[in-house]
This record gives sequence, C-alpha cells and structure tokens, in this order.
Amino acid sequence: MDQQTELLKVKARIRALTARTVERGCSEAEALAAAAKVGELLEVYGLSMSEVELREEACLQRRVTVAGPQRLALRWLFPALLRFCECRGWTDGRADFVLYGLEPDVQMADYLLRVAEGALLWEEARYRESAEYLRSRATPQTRLRSFRYGFADRLGKRLEAMTADRDLAAEARRAAAPPDRASASTALVLAKEKKVEEGFRTLGVRLKTVYSTATVRDRGAYGRGQAAGGRVGLERPLGQGSGAGPAARPLPRK
Repeated sequence: MDQQTELLKVKARIRALTARTVERGCSEAEALAAAAKVGELLEVYGLSMSEVELREEACLQRRVTVAGPQRLALRWLFPALLRFCECRGWTDGRADFVLYGLEPDVQMADYLLRVAEGALLWEEARYRESAEYLRSRATPQTRLRSFRYGFADRLGKRLEAMTADRDLAAEARRAAAPPDRASASTALVLAKEKKVEEGFRTLGVRLKTVYSTATVRDRGAYGRGQAAGGRVGLERPLGQGSGAGPAARPLPRK
C-alpha cells in the first residue's frame, strides 16, 4: 500500500470514528473511546480535523435575489465580499447574485449579502427622514444613489481590510509554527482552492468582467452613506448594535 492510499484510509477511518456519538446510538464509553482514537490518529499522521473534513465538504451553487434598488450597492461591494468569504461568484441579470464554493463559505456569503441588504434598507429609511435629506436640492434619485455608493464603498473597504487582517494573521501563525505544521497549513489552503476551482470548471460557466464607473453627484449623501456602511455589524452577533436591519437573518446551519 502506498503512502497516499494509506492516508486516504486513515482519513476515512477518522470520519467514521467522529460519527460515533451518543446521539447516534453509541454508549458514552464507546463515544469517548472513538474520540480518543481520533486524537491518536491525528497525532500519529500529523493531520488536522480541518484537513480531514475538507474532503467531505461539498461545493454548492446558490442564487441570491435582490429585487430592489439596493442591488446597485451590493453589486459594488460584491467582489470584496467574495474575497472575504473565499467564494467564486457572479451576477446574473439585473437582480441575481450567484455564489459558488464550499458550503460554509457560501452560507457566510449569503448571510453577509442579506445583512448588507437589510442594513442598507434600514439606514436608507433613516436617511430619508433626516433634515439633510429633506433640505437637499438634489433630486431624490441623485441623493439616494449617492448614499448607496457611499454605503457600498465603505462596507467594501471594511471587508477588504478584514480579509487582509485575516491573511496576515494566518501567515504569522504559519511562520511561528513548526515546519511540518506550517507545511500542512499551506497544503490545506491550496487543497481548498483546488477543490473549488475544479468544481467551478464542471459548471461550464464562462465569466466576463464588466467595468463600470460611479458618478457621485451629492457629496453630502455619499458621506452619509459611508457613515452608514461603517455601522454595519459584520463581527457582532445578530441583533446587537445597529445595522442588522429587517432583512438580516441567522447564519443557516448545515
């Protein structure tokens, strides 16, 4: 038996052992014994549960529809959201955002899109009632479009900064880890990227990059939109702080 075949069998055994729980009919002693054996196998073969679970994680495609004018802002911040969630994605027609990747990443991207949509609806309603909005001489369309551009710009930059911070932290952990663990961590990242890329190719989708520009005609509305984008609770539990909005919902569970 070659090393790769042996490793595949070990990973399959680990997955089988992790399924042995009290909820699935095992006694407590059997479940504890299975957990101990999992720990032993992980240690002997230098694996992590992330590496084992990656092979079982399915890639999926999900379509998120945003029918209102808020879709313009979401289109602007969509690339930053995809990078943060490590997904592939594209827009289809005037209202649909399509996500593709490992299931937990797609779930997170779906969740954040809905949080952004709900936050923008919430903040836009507040802005419409403000004295600044009411006394502006610009047309309502100009005011609201500039507000949405500001919201998208600020929220997109926040997502980009969070992605950069996460990548720097991961690189620091790899640099501080023993060589074998650092190598395993790098291999896991590459394996994930390869799995998503191979799955995406099977879809037969050909993406085309479309470039567009935004013209801000009301700087005051744009600034209010930026402030609103800074209030969206990306890291707080749902329901705490402002920016959750009526359309936000809990992260779906597998």
